Amino acid sequence: MILEWFRFISSIVFIPISDDLLVMRQISSWLRHGHQPIVIFLLVWSACFACFNLFYGIPRLFRELPFFQKLLTNKHLAKAEAVLQEKGTVAIATSFFLPGVRRPIHYMAGLLAYPFRPYIIVTFAGTGIYALVWTILINRLGAYGLLNRFSAWWATHGGVLLLPGIVVLCGILCWVFRDAIRNWFIRS
Repeated sequence: MILEWFRFISSIVFIPISDDLLVMRQISSWLRHGHQPIVIFLLVWSACFACFNLFYGIPRLFRELPFFQKLLTNKHLAKAEAVLQEKGTVAIATSFFLPGVRRPIHYMAGLLAYPFRPYIIVTFAGTGIYALVWTILINRLGAYGLLNRFSAWWATHGGVLLLPGIVVLCGILCWVFRDAIRNWFIRS
């Protein structure tokens, strides 16, 4: 089981496909082998926590190299660093539930030197909720059943939810970047 855990961590770190698919596959495998759901939850939680700390730590190390320090001195990165300092906790917390931006947000948090203590706290809580949700869903529905039910649900309800979802997403993005939008209109 320990070897599977290390293999799971290495697959998340080195395989550039969705973390969700890797987590679903591993939870299903451990359930088929008869492991208890609480043990699976703890294994997935610890593996995701370790992986996302690597996603933060490796760019943080690169930031300390003199070559990268010269590259990181322009005004746009300073502005991005200021935004991350202000809204980084929310971005990191929501990144666990948004496929496609999960890894880049953690890379940027490390590269832009987001404070370590808040990062650890948010990542610990976020990976815990992420692992708990996937463990419960796959334990109750199974990986194939979960994907099959989601596909059927999306086929019937996707169109109805797409427009409100886009409106809500645009509203959230406008709220997050409201200062930049306001400055853009004032400058024009």
